[in-house]
Amino acid sequence: MAVPLELFITDSHVRLTWISFFTLWVLWGLVYTIRFILGESDKPTPQPDPEAAASSEKKKWTNTGGFASRLANAHRVLFENTLLLLSVLVLNTFATGSTRAVMILSWIFFAFTVVHAFTEVGVEHRFIRLAFSLIFYGVTLAIGGLAFAQGF
Repeated sequence: MAVPLELFITDSHVRLTWISFFTLWVLWGLVYTIRFILGESDKPTPQPDPEAAASSEKKKWTNTGGFASRLANAHRVLFENTLLLLSVLVLNTFATGSTRAVMILSWIFFAFTVVHAFTEVGVEHRFIRLAFSLIFYGVTLAIGGLAFAQGF
C-alpha cells in the first residue's frame, strides 16, 4: 500500500537519499568547471609554415590522451551517473516506494561513482569500466525494483 506523498517526503531517509543525489550533482558541477579551467582548448593547432596550414585547416586540439582526456572521462562518468540516479530516485519518489533501502543504495551508488570517477582520472581500462557499469546498473535496477515493489 502506497503511503501519502506528504508522509513519504517528510521521512528522514528520503531526505538523506536526495542529499546523496545533490552531493553527486555538486561533484559533477565541480568537475564540469575544472574541466574547462584545466582542459585543453578548442583552438586550431599552430602551424609552423603556411603550406602546412593550407593543407590542414580543420585540425583541432584533440583529447587523445593526457590529463584533459582523463578529466573528460571523469566528467562523463559523473554526468551519466547523476542522470541515472536522478531517474530512479524520481521514480521511487513518485511511487512513494522504499525509504531506508533506497537511501542506503543511493549512498552506495554515490561512493562507487566517486571511486569510478577518480579511477578514470588515473587509469583507462575497459574492464574496469565494465565492472563499474555492472555495479551501477545493478544498483539502479534495485532502486527501481524497490519503487515498484513497495510503491504504486
